[in-house]
Amino acid sequence: MKRIRLIALDMDGTLLASDHHTVPQENIDAIRLADASGIRVCICTGRMLEDASDFARRLGLPCLLIACNGTRGSDGTVPGHPVWLRLNFTKQDALRVIDALLPFGLIIHALEDGQVSSTGTDAEKPYHLVRRGLVEGRYGEPALRAAADRGIMKFFITADGGSGRAEDARIDAARRALQEAVPHLLVTRSAPGNIEVMPAGAGKGAALSRLSSRLGLEREAVMAMGDAQNDLSMLEYAYHSVAMANACPEVKAVCRYQTANNDDAGVAAMIRRVLDDQNQ
Repeated sequence: MKRIRLIALDMDGTLLASDHHTVPQENIDAIRLADASGIRVCICTGRMLEDASDFARRLGLPCLLIACNGTRGSDGTVPGHPVWLRLNFTKQDALRVIDALLPFGLIIHALEDGQVSSTGTDAEKPYHLVRRGLVEGRYGEPALRAAADRGIMKFFITADGGSGRAEDARIDAARRALQEAVPHLLVTRSAPGNIEVMPAGAGKGAALSRLSSRLGLEREAVMAMGDAQNDLSMLEYAYHSVAMANACPEVKAVCRYQTANNDDAGVAAMIRRVLDDQNQ
């Protein structure tokens, strides 16, 4: 294994256990050990920057952050560290996304810094970060269109108001509508029943490439671990690509290595392998 200087970690299905809240202690210890050994660790997630920051701060993780599928990048938790990457939709593209999605009756979340605007006339099923008090929530179609004026960084769409674990026929139809309406945008998913839409030029892989350049690293010095479709671009970029045992078939097909599943601290197992190999 070539010498590794940067490890990028997805959150859900990778760093986190399957409850989407717990980070196994083995993973926490391994990240701290990697950092102490001179290997930078970056959380590279579809979640908002406020969410990733909350995890890193509470757990004391010395991590760089790439959030919202590569539309935000920070040198650490925010506030407190500089944000070096900001990508938003143009107003025209955001409105095209909204208009393409509204006919399907899905729950649409438009993500901005510090705020989420969602379809619906009340807060019966607010976005999880609104419930946790990390961002503010606004509701209804007018709120979505107002967000387009200010600058949206990501759309997250589900049928159930949650993470979209269950498939829904409307989701597949909405994906096809988006491909026709905005073929130049990045449309992906992190679970079978959701859609994630980002501006052109976004993606975990593009952001990880930018971060590597900032750190003066070639891709041969980069490892990435993931499990879902929205991880594919960073796994294709990183020379050392690692699929979780619980990863989808598409991810396993592109990766050089495989580790244990997220509930069995597969992240820690691979970091220990890296450190053992490089200490020989």
